[in-house]
Amino acid sequence: MELVSAQDDDQRRSPPPPETGAMSSHVGAQAAGADRAVLTAAPTALPSVLARAAAFGAIIVAAVCGGLAGYATGTLQCSAGCRGLSLGWSAIGATAAAAGVAALAALVLRSMSEWADQASVRRRRAGRSSRTGRGARRAP
Repeated sequence: MELVSAQDDDQRRSPPPPETGAMSSHVGAQAAGADRAVLTAAPTALPSVLARAAAFGAIIVAAVCGGLAGYATGTLQCSAGCRGLSLGWSAIGATAAAAGVAALAALVLRSMSEWADQASVRRRRAGRSSRTGRGARRAP
């Protein structure tokens, strides 16, 4: 016969502490045994890696172009060969161009994720209506 204290009984009946991260929940579920369900990660709203890389590349290209335009503006204003003014305008141009394109890239990435979310909702609704018979096409 096994003696069980009230504290041990409470620990067995209480739910396990929440785990953070998808990997730790998967490992925790495997360690707990086969009687627990494995938690799956929820779908993310992040844009694809390719879209984020393209946005980053666009920001870098804009910064380089803005820097070149700023440098050209600085050299046009000072004909005596003063590099400080040219470099200052170059930094201002690069910063302004990169900030502008970064704001646009953030808006584009956000709208892409919102569009993908709306498209998935439409697909789920279409799948549900085809299973129930509503919205199915009639044979000619």
